[in-house]
Amino acid sequence: MGCTTILLAQEEWLCTNCRVALPFTNQHLKAPNEALGKFYGKVKIQHASCLLYYSKNGIVAHLLHQLKYNNQPQLSFFLGEMYAELLAQDLVYPPVDFLVPVPLHRKKQRQRGYNQVDGFAQALAERFQIPIDKKILLKNKPTASQTTKSFRQRIQSKPAVFQLHPSPEYNGKHFLLLDDILTTGSTLETCARLLLQIPESKVSILCLAYTK
Repeated sequence: MGCTTILLAQEEWLCTNCRVALPFTNQHLKAPNEALGKFYGKVKIQHASCLLYYSKNGIVAHLLHQLKYNNQPQLSFFLGEMYAELLAQDLVYPPVDFLVPVPLHRKKQRQRGYNQVDGFAQALAERFQIPIDKKILLKNKPTASQTTKSFRQRIQSKPAVFQLHPSPEYNGKHFLLLDDILTTGSTLETCARLLLQIPESKVSILCLAYTK
């Protein structure tokens, strides 16, 4: 998936050379870090970190393109397992009650056939035994991808429109928001603001990739 090289018997999804070349951020070991800094002065986030650095035409960009546009949903689970392994070694997150994948608009999910964040969520759920909640947030307005936009275009984009479905069972819970890539953080900020309307709730964030 990284370079089209034929894999050896012991390799899975990525060859050894591509695995070695992956630009890990190690943000989960740092508090504060640059991912959390995206939300300073905007919304109160307990912790935020991303697995890999994203650069245009780099290996991470290629992997995310495969995941989102070339019908490769299994890459989400693969990268999620990789992140879960790192987090299990050095877990700095406080206890989390629910995993919340950032939802797609139903039209886009129907076109793609899957939410690219679901495999990521499933990998974390299996490793840490945390339930996934796909009902608490609903996206009711389709929006264009942020990864192909310039920085100016991103900061001028209107945030995605989401709807919260609260319930007393969510009061006082800690939600871990999951997304594929952290750009300006506007989408995650919107989702976090909604979740923080729940009494005594807390929000943290994990993403597969980080771009400046």
